[in-house]
Amino acid sequence: MAITSTDRSTADDDSFLSFLRELPVLLLVAFLLAFLLRTFVVQVFYIPSSSMEPTLQVNDRMVVEKLSYLVREPERGDVIVFEGDDVAPTPERGLVGDVAAGFGQFLGVVPANARDFVKRVIGLPGETVTIDQGVVSVDGVPLDEPYLLDLDERDFGPYEVPEGQLFVLGDNRPNSSDSRFGLGYVAADQVVGRAMFVMWPFDHAGGIGDGELPEEPSAASGPLHGADPAG
Repeated sequence: MAITSTDRSTADDDSFLSFLRELPVLLLVAFLLAFLLRTFVVQVFYIPSSSMEPTLQVNDRMVVEKLSYLVREPERGDVIVFEGDDVAPTPERGLVGDVAAGFGQFLGVVPANARDFVKRVIGLPGETVTIDQGVVSVDGVPLDEPYLLDLDERDFGPYEVPEGQLFVLGDNRPNSSDSRFGLGYVAADQVVGRAMFVMWPFDHAGGIGDGELPEEPSAASGPLHGADPAG
């Protein structure tokens, strides 16, 4: 039997109506997958301040992965995101609202519930950090920090990093609230994940960590200047 144009039109209408009926389920599944990825695997954060310039710029979108620290501890030079003590209350949104909010946080277009910070790991548990005229030393050995653009020439420390804690600094040393003042040490259980790369804007997209420090500080002469801009 030949299929008429009317039959094809009816079949197309039925397929479209079937798609419309399935669309809410498909959207819910997509939101749920994004929510799970955001919670356990990867999340996009936007940068609201200049405290990590030149590595991260204001309004950058950076991708943070959450799996590395399940199998290892943070290392010196890692750029990490961690939760501050000032946590905003979570509004009552219901299941669908929570999933939608998680999807937006996964994409980096909705702020996270917690007050999150991004800094660079400098001192590990048991180490002593001293800052002398802007030069950072760990256990008496100056660090080579090629990612710095400007020094904060004030003296700080010595700080003996407690067990289970991290000493963190912003790359924009003169304009960063970090372990020197404001934030203090960061507990391991406050760490959300490790910053991997900037995905937006495209003219600044790229990996984070070119200035990664060695696990053991080397006998370098001190910070270098003129790193590529970031935020």
